Amino acid sequence: MSSEALDVYQKNILKTIFIASIRGTPSSLEVLSEDLTLSLEYVTPVCNELADLGIISKKNDSWVLTELGRKQIVVVLAGGVFDIIHPGHLFTLSSAKKLGDVLVISIAKDETVQKLKNRYPLNKEKMRQKLVGSLRIVDLALLGNTTDMFKMIETVKPDVIALGYDQKHDTDELIKESNRRSLQIKVVRFSSSIENNKSSSIIKDSVAINEF
Repeated sequence: MSSEALDVYQKNILKTIFIASIRGTPSSLEVLSEDLTLSLEYVTPVCNELADLGIISKKNDSWVLTELGRKQIVVVLAGGVFDIIHPGHLFTLSSAKKLGDVLVISIAKDETVQKLKNRYPLNKEKMRQKLVGSLRIVDLALLGNTTDMFKMIETVKPDVIALGYDQKHDTDELIKESNRRSLQIKVVRFSSSIENNKSSSIIKDSVAINEF
């Protein structure tokens, strides 16, 4: 069965179940109904139909994706500090969302930012996570791992990793290490359509800071 065979409501149910699984929260009929703002009378037969197709299954009164079900959605993972949200971020995130059905963002923890940039971010990690997670194009924002970035990749198991134009990750190494961990991924790097849009440039510009 191809993903094109699913309608938008069926696909949204799969996306909601996937996101709940990453959060570690249940996906009961009641929860799905509330999260999707759809009536229980509608959600119940749709879930039963998806179960009959072998796309989802029941586990402890909660729906989970089967291996076939997981293949029906494309999950994209992107990451960054996101200290000050600017147009460059929005360009990258909106471009990443176009690559799949679910966009998960890994937010660098304060400790990681300090190690990489020799300074702490202006906004604490929880605030940055909340801000990014509130964007409509983002389905889920998670705090990253301070010692092993691949832990997040192992948790999310994305189909695609999206990189911003200025991120220094080596594409070949990302693929090689992911393969070593039995993860098959595609890496896409974007070029920025907006010049000089970096948080570091904004922070250095006192006039821009005052405007914020």
